[in-house]
Amino acid sequence: MKPRFPSVNALMLKNHNLTTELLDAVADRLDCRCAIEFLTEVTGGHFYLFGGAVRRLLLGDEICNDIDVMIPNGDDRAINALDRIGVPYRPNSHNHRRYRWNYLEIDMLQPRSFYSGFCTVDEALMFFDLKINALALYIHNGRVLDPFGWFRSGMPADPGINWARWRAMDSSEQIVLAIRLAKVMYENPMLTIAQVDSEMLSTLILPRITASDWSEFRHRFPTGKQAFLRLFHEVVLKRRRHADDVPADKHSPGKTDAA
Repeated sequence: MKPRFPSVNALMLKNHNLTTELLDAVADRLDCRCAIEFLTEVTGGHFYLFGGAVRRLLLGDEICNDIDVMIPNGDDRAINALDRIGVPYRPNSHNHRRYRWNYLEIDMLQPRSFYSGFCTVDEALMFFDLKINALALYIHNGRVLDPFGWFRSGMPADPGINWARWRAMDSSEQIVLAIRLAKVMYENPMLTIAQVDSEMLSTLILPRITASDWSEFRHRFPTGKQAFLRLFHEVVLKRRRHADDVPADKHSPGKTDAA
């Protein structure tokens, strides 16, 4: 699919139009448009779209039938409004509310309920596993929250592994993050990783995948461990750049490039 914009630098010149671009991107998905317009009406736009929907918008991909919404701590207007009109929900794997708006799924959380709890949306984004996912669009004014500087860096070809998050997780959670990384890179063939990240994945994560009891992850990757290992080698480990392709300080494990 042809990207919506020619480059990230061009996107940076059009920050104020991202809200309109997002709504245009979901114009053919009535449930998504109605949900966003409803949430905007009841909150004055004081909520954030983040995760896959924003990533797909920036990379020129299609919006899927799910969106992630973060609301400020203590601001329950969106929750109360969805409850008032009877939108059903159930807890997701992280015990956040997953609403079902017809065919659309809406995962909704506040920063204080994200892992150990955070005071602000920016702080929560800093704990995301991939910098490409740590982008949030503030609907109220169209501002892009980009705590890692991924959006400003002009490096859209790297998902940006946040090693501070990966190291904080246990082995099972690291395997979940590896499955998510493989999915993102499979969906976006233009993405590559730095050589140092490939080496870290090979030495730190790959042995844990190999030694794992895959029954715990079968619902995430039903075809089994060996099939995932082949996929992981093909779409992640092999798609690495040479060390001199990008500045070393942008991709060193443990660094965050925080704004």
